[in-house]
Amino acid sequence: MDFIDLTPIQLRHTPLGTRGQLPILHNWQLDWHKLAALIQDNQSVMAVVQAGLAEDWLNTQGTIWDEQIGYYRYPNDNREPDDTVFWAASTWATPAILVTFHNELTQAFACYCQGRDPDFHYLGSREID
Repeated sequence: MDFIDLTPIQLRHTPLGTRGQLPILHNWQLDWHKLAALIQDNQSVMAVVQAGLAEDWLNTQGTIWDEQIGYYRYPNDNREPDDTVFWAASTWATPAILVTFHNELTQAFACYCQGRDPDFHYLGSREID
């Protein structure tokens, strides 16, 4: 998976937050398989990957992976909540990722598929390869 396969997206902020957003426009979730492939194939150029909803980024984003820790959580992790909470599905907004590269530049990309599954589905170990 390469960055050229993703669509850049602008991140915005919804001052009133994400509650009560109507009408229902779609059922989109983070594309866990695409995200895992992107991380697996591009670890050498990325420092941090965050996820959230593009239209309300400040209220919904959290870190998924970084070059120091790897994945922040395991699938079905029952540990205490931490700063990795993020929204990964929406009926009105676009699930997206923000990549911070080693040169400190950042780029946001839409990263979604049809579905309503907001759970963690990382396809890899927590440790960096």
